Amino acid sequence: MVYTVNCDRVVITKDVERGSVWRGVVIALIGECEGGKQSHHHHHHHHHHFPALLPVSRSGLVSLIASLGFFTHGIQTANLTSTAHSGHFINTDHVPWSTTALVITAAIAGPVFCFTIDRHGRKMGIFIINLVQGASLIPLFFLNDTSTIILHVIAGMATGGLFTVCPIYIQEISSLKTKGFSMCVTMVMTAAGYMMRLVMNLEERMFFMVALVMFQFILMVFVLESPSYLMMKRKFETASTLIAKLRGLDEDNPNVTKELKYLREESDRARANGRITIRMIYRNKIWWDSIKIGLVLYTTMILCGSIVFLNQSKALIQLKGYDDPQSVLVTSSLLAGSLLTLICVTILDMKYLLSLGYAIMALASGVLAVYNQVDLEVTSYQWLAIASLATLLFGYGMSWVLPIIVLTQTLNFEIKATLLGILFAYFQLIKLAHAYTFPYIEEYVGAYTLFYIFASVNLYGAVYNLFVSPNVNGLNVRQIEKQIKRIPLPA
Repeated sequence: MVYTVNCDRVVITKDVERGSVWRGVVIALIGECEGGKQSHHHHHHHHHHFPALLPVSRSGLVSLIASLGFFTHGIQTANLTSTAHSGHFINTDHVPWSTTALVITAAIAGPVFCFTIDRHGRKMGIFIINLVQGASLIPLFFLNDTSTIILHVIAGMATGGLFTVCPIYIQEISSLKTKGFSMCVTMVMTAAGYMMRLVMNLEERMFFMVALVMFQFILMVFVLESPSYLMMKRKFETASTLIAKLRGLDEDNPNVTKELKYLREESDRARANGRITIRMIYRNKIWWDSIKIGLVLYTTMILCGSIVFLNQSKALIQLKGYDDPQSVLVTSSLLAGSLLTLICVTILDMKYLLSLGYAIMALASGVLAVYNQVDLEVTSYQWLAIASLATLLFGYGMSWVLPIIVLTQTLNFEIKATLLGILFAYFQLIKLAHAYTFPYIEEYVGAYTLFYIFASVNLYGAVYNLFVSPNVNGLNVRQIEKQIKRIPLPA
């Protein structure tokens, strides 16, 4: 058996049996080359480095373009009364109409977007998101009450698309090695968008956003359709060409055939019992368990306390003298947290990062609870309160979008969009209910008990996630489903 490997092409000079060990070795070697990792032999000359890095950059470039919307979304959030996840940066005593409008529109838009991308392709979804983000800039130029509501409605539509379509798309075009990293870029993009309010005033932000959205439209040229979608539509030829393009390989490369074969098998497995219906999803033990994991993670992420701690003046109510109108603390802690996740996601599994985020939040909320309960002479431990709030925000910054990312990787692509759409609507409605009931609960139990409740919710999230959620990094859906199968969940 003679085979020569070089990063551009693999030559196998004997007919290799399917499934033989050698084929595995060769594919592993291609995988190595594909990842842009160079072996340290001295005969690797300089001109070898370029082809090896190209494949990474193609799907990487496309996922970067897909996540640009999150940057725009982050910048825009500064003008909104609520954020896409749960808390808000703008102080209000009651739930303003605009928040309700944003959340309800997002809850409707999520499933609608998901329906659209199953019908007309993921690329179409990204295009519509850019369109909606462009439209949301118009009300900014008219500052009156009506335009505020319109702004929140359109922003809600964009949110519904961003948090469903983009993770799905990025996950479907990325290779197994890069998907985790590429999906976490969205968190960093959002936090970086929040930071923009520190360096630009409203008008500058508006013009910057106009430029950004135009840029997003121009970059649509590079956005490719997702192979999984083509597989759903049974367009095998196109799918094969596309995989080759995304991976920067030739179409007859064994890696491309392997990926195509995998997608086809996954599709057939999902369709084994005929047309996919909600009832069938309920019947399928693994899918139903995945949904349950999603429900728990989404719910704990809403109830983690962000409704208080993103709003800095409220969280540090004890500190009379402390003032930070720009919320530098909030935005920078969120950015730091998301950067940590981005750095660690290549080493640690997402599951552990999510549990770590929950654990950090539990600890910090506990400290804040004690701090608020003891009602210390405010001057004495001021740094402690500020530090624990920063830590709390850091934990939140690490983990707030991970439930969505984990779930996106867990579901078969035939049902992924449908289920994520429904779950996203659930996420938004829980959030709305939380926002409306919160003032009453706060009045009823008092500030510090509230932090104890948040601490216990986060603790529950950490433990549940650690024992129940599957590992996802570098694994395909089949391998992830095998783990879910092992853990029978309580109904």
